[in-house]
Amino acid sequence: MKKHIPNILSVIRLALIPLFIYVFFLGKDKRLIALLVFALASSTDILDGYLARKYNWITPLGKILDPLADKLMQAAVLFCVAIENIDRVFFIFLTGLFVIKESAMAIGSLIVIRKKHDIAVSNRYGKAATVAFFCITAVLINSQNTILNIVLGILLALVLIAALLLYYFKVFRGVYGIKLRK
Repeated sequence: MKKHIPNILSVIRLALIPLFIYVFFLGKDKRLIALLVFALASSTDILDGYLARKYNWITPLGKILDPLADKLMQAAVLFCVAIENIDRVFFIFLTGLFVIKESAMAIGSLIVIRKKHDIAVSNRYGKAATVAFFCITAVLINSQNTILNIVLGILLALVLIAALLLYYFKVFRGVYGIKLRK
């Protein structure tokens, strides 16, 4: 039963997504609560990864469920910020960039599964990108400063691009030796 704790934490993270969205749109005076929900979800990510690695509780389901929960939570945060800033095209662009990055990584993961019969797990670059994403979006959730939001949005765009490039060169090509062209 203990082996399933990381998966249970991932399911809790999935359950926190609609709660985050609900609280986010309750109003700007409730943003601290939304931020706490996001922080709680992020802490379950850290805890499930720690437990899975420390006690070798890594499961095939967990290899899929954990990143799925992470990406859906990140998408929820970005979509909420973009909807709130709908008059600023930049945030819609940023959300689109996130969708493109995640789609490319999902396709890359499917290629790895098909060609190498393995599930690509996160590495330190992915973890660093996740931490950067959390820090930047945590400020975006609560910030009312337009200039700060745009600067952080640009920084987040750079993080997303860097994460995609590192995934391609370090994991896709590096670890698995897969090239898009022959």
